Amino acid sequence: MMDSAKTEALKKALRQSAAQARDAVPAEWRASLSEAICGSIVREVLEPLESRRGTKLTVCLYGAFRSEASPFPLAERCWADGHVVVATRVKDDRQGMELRVLDNPSSWGTGPWGVPEPDPARTAEYEAEAPIDLVLVPGLAFDEFGGRLGYGGGYYDRLYEARRKNARSAESTLWIGFAYGAQLSKMRLPKEEHDLPLDGLATEDGVRWYDRRSNDG
Repeated sequence: MMDSAKTEALKKALRQSAAQARDAVPAEWRASLSEAICGSIVREVLEPLESRRGTKLTVCLYGAFRSEASPFPLAERCWADGHVVVATRVKDDRQGMELRVLDNPSSWGTGPWGVPEPDPARTAEYEAEAPIDLVLVPGLAFDEFGGRLGYGGGYYDRLYEARRKNARSAESTLWIGFAYGAQLSKMRLPKEEHDLPLDGLATEDGVRWYDRRSNDG
């Protein structure tokens, strides 16, 4: 097994190459690809979930930064369909993330590092114990086995652990990566015990499903 120093060195190199690969997606394609990924989520996740659960859903998304695929079109669809939309915000002490309710496009502000996130002056905090049906997870790269390469801050890993411990119906929450198909790695990404296990990955080509329980330690 690779020791932690070698794992971190490998992750650093992979992050650099993954960021370059994502940046290489032509800027003029990103909006249409993001729309297509949102369509994959609607068809293969939201509509079946709403049908099975018989109720409106709560969906957690993120503010797209730099060349990331954007889930903003999904927020518009969710508002139109009556679903609750929440989004991640880095806490003031930067020791984790909180969730805040988004009611409209004007709810966005700018957080640390220039990342779009809910404006705390215009949004209400979503209770830590309240259930969520779907969390969309950004990243630099993903693999075919449920692996994800994030930015190294561990924010989504900690959010997953916090919700698993504190939230009602936490086991029914789906955690799905949201990315361009070009971000799917041909190699198996390094995975550590604390890494967030994904239920699936949504790209413009559809949703690829994983067995989270087999990857959940």
